Amino acid sequence: MQIHDAIEDYIHHISVVDQKAITSIQAYTRDLHIYESFLTMRELHQINDISYADIQDFIQEQRKVKKSNSVNRMISTLHNFHHYITFTYPKENDPSLFIHSKKDGRKLPRYFNEHDIIKLLDSFKDDDQGLFEHAMLELLYSCGLRVSELCSLTMNQLHLEQGFLRVIGKGDKERMIPIHQRAVQIVRDYVTTVRPKWQKKRMPNVFLNHLGNAASRQYVHRLIKTKLTEMNLDESLSAHSFRHSFATHLLDGGADLRVVQELLGHSDIKTTQIYTHIQNKRLKEAYASFHPRSKQKE
Repeated sequence: MQIHDAIEDYIHHISVVDQKAITSIQAYTRDLHIYESFLTMRELHQINDISYADIQDFIQEQRKVKKSNSVNRMISTLHNFHHYITFTYPKENDPSLFIHSKKDGRKLPRYFNEHDIIKLLDSFKDDDQGLFEHAMLELLYSCGLRVSELCSLTMNQLHLEQGFLRVIGKGDKERMIPIHQRAVQIVRDYVTTVRPKWQKKRMPNVFLNHLGNAASRQYVHRLIKTKLTEMNLDESLSAHSFRHSFATHLLDGGADLRVVQELLGHSDIKTTQIYTHIQNKRLKEAYASFHPRSKQKE
C-alpha cells in the first residue's frame, strides 16, 4: 500500500468515522506529513518498505528540533496510524510496534498564586475593551478552560442563569462546568452590553472582537503576555497557567481529585495526578522551612 494513500485513508477515518476534534485532526495531519516527507527522502513509498530502524531514525531527527512532549505526541501519532493501517489492511506490517516514548520526568505545570491571579483579573478597565478581555480571562480561570475551548465557546453553550458552561473538549467530549457568581456577572455584563455592539454578522461565538470576528487563540496568548508584563508578574506563565491554577487552587481548597479530573475533561486520572505533585512539593518546602529540626544546621 502506498504511504501517501495510507495517510489519506487514516486522516479520512479520524475525520469522518472517529470525528476527532479539529485541533486533533490538524495535529495528526501535520505529524504525518512530516513523517511522509522523511520517508520520501529515503525513497520509501510503500508501507511495507518502512522498517523499525527508519522510524527510529525519524524520531532521532525530531528530537533535535522538537521538545520532548512534541516528540512523544508524534510517536503516539505513528502508533495510532500504523495500528489503524495494520488492523484495516492485515497484509501491511506495523514497524512502529516496538517504538516507545522517552519517559523523562514531566515538568510540573506553572501556575499563579491566588494573590497574583486576583491582582491580574482585577486590573481591567471598565470600558468595552476592558470588559471583553476581563470576561475572557475570568472564564478561562474560573472554569479551567483550554484556550481553544474558550475561543470556540458558543452562545448556546453558555447557561448563565443556571451557572453552568457546556464545554466541548478534546475528542469532542462534552462536560458541564459550574461558573461562580462573580464570573457569571462579568460575562453577563459583556454579553449584554459589549457583544451586541460588536456583532457585525451572525457569529455564534461568545467572544467577538470589535471587528465582529471570533477571538483567536493567538489574541488570548498575546493578551496574557501583555498583562503579565504590565502587572510585573512572572512572564514564564502562560494561557495554560490559568487552567493549571484552576486545578491547583481547587485541590488546595479540598476538592477531590476525581472531581478535578471531570472538570478538566481528562480521560485518564494519571493526567490529573500531576497536580498532586505540586501539592507534595509545597508540603516538602513548608516542612523544610518550618520544622525546627529541619532548620537546624548539621
